[in-house]
Formats: sequence, C-alpha cells, structure tokens
Amino acid sequence: MVGRIFDIQKFSIHDGPGIRTLVFFKGCPLRCLWCSNPESQKSLSELLYFEQRCTLCGRCVEACPTQSTQLVSDSSGLRHNVDRKTCSVCGECVKVCPNDALRVAGREACHDEVFSVILQDYLFYLNSNGGVTLGGGEPTMQPEFALALLRKCEQNSIQAALETCGYTEWNALESIAEHVDLVFYDLKLMDPNKHNVYTGVSNRKILSNAIKLLEKDVPIVIRVPIIVGVNDNRQNVLATMEFLKRYDRKSRIQRVEFLPYHKLGVSKYKALGRGYALGDPPKPSSGFLNEAELLVHSFGFESRIERM
Repeated sequence: MVGRIFDIQKFSIHDGPGIRTLVFFKGCPLRCLWCSNPESQKSLSELLYFEQRCTLCGRCVEACPTQSTQLVSDSSGLRHNVDRKTCSVCGECVKVCPNDALRVAGREACHDEVFSVILQDYLFYLNSNGGVTLGGGEPTMQPEFALALLRKCEQNSIQAALETCGYTEWNALESIAEHVDLVFYDLKLMDPNKHNVYTGVSNRKILSNAIKLLEKDVPIVIRVPIIVGVNDNRQNVLATMEFLKRYDRKSRIQRVEFLPYHKLGVSKYKALGRGYALGDPPKPSSGFLNEAELLVHSFGFESRIERM
C-alpha cells in the first residue's frame, strides 16, 4: 500500500505516552490560519526554499531541468527565485544544494517502508510504553494507507495513536479508530461561522464525528489550540466543555489539552512562497490559560497545557 507522507519524526514525547515515532501524512482539508505545518496542507509534493541558508551559489540553477530556479537581480541585489508554476518538484535542486536551503515536502512511500522505520525503535516503545502516532496533515484522508500501517503495528504489538482534525467521512474515521489505542481530537472553535473564517470549513462535521467517536471504545484526548483574538475567551472554552460533558456518556475523554499559539511554523510560509495571513498575535496569557484549566476542572475533566 502506497501513501504520501512528508516526514517521520523519531523520539517524539508530545504525541502520546512514552517514546513515539510520529508519521506525518501529507494533505489536510483545513486551512487554519495559524497552522504550524503548512507544508502538510496540499496533497502533492512542494518545494521549500529557506532564504537565510542560501549563499546564491547557483548550483540549483544548473541542476533544474525545467529552468524554474533562477538567480535574478533587482533593486535589492541578487536573489534566488522559484517559478512555482513551472516547477515539477523533481528534487534535483535539493540534491546539489550545499546548504540545505532547498527541501521537498512530500513523497510517496510504501507502508512496509514506513513500518521498517517504525520498527527500528521497537525496544524504546517497550521500555517507555510508547508506540507510533499517525499525524499530519490529516491521516484520515488516506484511510487505506493508515490502516495498512496500523495492521502492521497490531501484528507486532506496537501501540498506535491517531491525531485528527475530525473533518472527514465517518466511515474513514471509524475504521481507523478501531485500530488505535488513543485518539487526539481537535476542537478549535465551537462557533461554526468563526470556525469557517479561521479554518476554511464549518465545524458541523467535526462535531458530528466527535459525538459518534465518543460512543466508541477508544480513549480520547481533546486538543484546543489557543490563538489570541480568535478563541482565547471564556465563551469558547465554556461551549467546548458543555459539548463534551453532554456527549461523553462513556467517559472516553482522558483530558483536555490546551496548545498555546507559537510562531515556529511562520518561516515555512515564506519558504513555500505563501503569505502568513494571521499576522503577529502574541502568546496567550498565563492568566487566561489558568482560568481555562479551572473551567475544565469544574466540568470534571483533567487538563494539560503544552509548554513550548
């Protein structure tokens, strides 16, 4: 089974219990303005160019078979330019770059190939109660590939977790959830109109799938990114908790995690030739995060704030 991924990260400790290998799937149906992995959004491979690493040596220009990479002069001097309309993302420029200024995000991979990487750290999983986590991007956009990987994990007694935005067809989410030990489920905004403005889609399907998932026999961690000026308000946290309290009839929710906004992915937008539409919001205040935690506890749920 062949799928498309953009990275495999070993020794992860933030995406499930123990030491984990995180497989990043390519493609996501959302366009969150604060996305820290914009290279995950499109299903096809993309070229990233990191200007600060480039010495303008010109080797990429010589290697490019479509002449999409050029060194051009303008009022600011000599600079590197990529014509993304003609670029075939063949990766020839990446091979010759001596400074790691160019990188291709996204490649096809067989599930056996990916699993061979996962299996390399088998002893770490055993000793730490860890395993593999499927993230992205959105793994449910490639359900057959995800299931092929998960079945290999089951055959080798490796625990598995899923990270999902929930915006998918229920049958895809249901089939994958039956083969994982934990689901990380995003609830970004409860207001459907605001959700559409800031992520590009309504949250109706996400909430509907959450209700169905809470009826399944799988532990769930709810993740809420906190973005100042978007959802850093008591109203959204309260609406989220009321929703969870109403539908978590089987006590599937292990905890609610708050993920404060950070700027670690901002440079990637420029590297992809895109603008960063969110602007420059500050980090959420500790006062609000503490208030949010207290609100979560008042509804009987455990909470956690991710510290960057």
